[in-house]
Amino acid sequence: MLHRNKKFILFISLLLSCCLNNVYALKSDNQKPIQIDADHATLDQKQMTTVFVGKVVITKGSLVVHANKGTASQDVNGDRVIKLVGSPVTLQQLTDDGDVIKGQANDFDYNTKTHLAVLKGRARVKKGNNEIIGDLLTYNTETQVYSASSPIANGITKKSGGRITVILDQQDNNKNGTTKPIKSN
Repeated sequence: MLHRNKKFILFISLLLSCCLNNVYALKSDNQKPIQIDADHATLDQKQMTTVFVGKVVITKGSLVVHANKGTASQDVNGDRVIKLVGSPVTLQQLTDDGDVIKGQANDFDYNTKTHLAVLKGRARVKKGNNEIIGDLLTYNTETQVYSASSPIANGITKKSGGRITVILDQQDNNKNGTTKPIKSN
């Protein structure tokens, strides 16, 4: 039983550290241990899938994630996927420049193969006083390109779709006089 528990801990630690570290920022968090609290967990070693259910809280250094359910999986090539569902899923982490990144959405997915973080359903990400709001936010951790759209407005499908909102605080300027972008390392 101890050997099985070590495999479980190793698998979920590698999976979550790879997925979550690529999405958000504080570099020293990479060296921190992952702690996962939930009401229930199930590991399928053949399918390389772990499911956490009930008041899921994931912490790794300054990163704190809250969700109702989390699923972590790995394919035969070593590519990893994490899926979090909540009402909402919330994420918060310190950045190296001293700001706090806060995010929330009904669904959060991250895929190491595509380097794509996807926040769906009333999604928003805020860094400092800058914020982006939409029903679908995507961020490529490799290219550092994000996109925002609202194919549905307030959770209701519309033919014309909804709108996104970007708030750029002009008081939050860097040395060049330009607005600091919302970024991730």
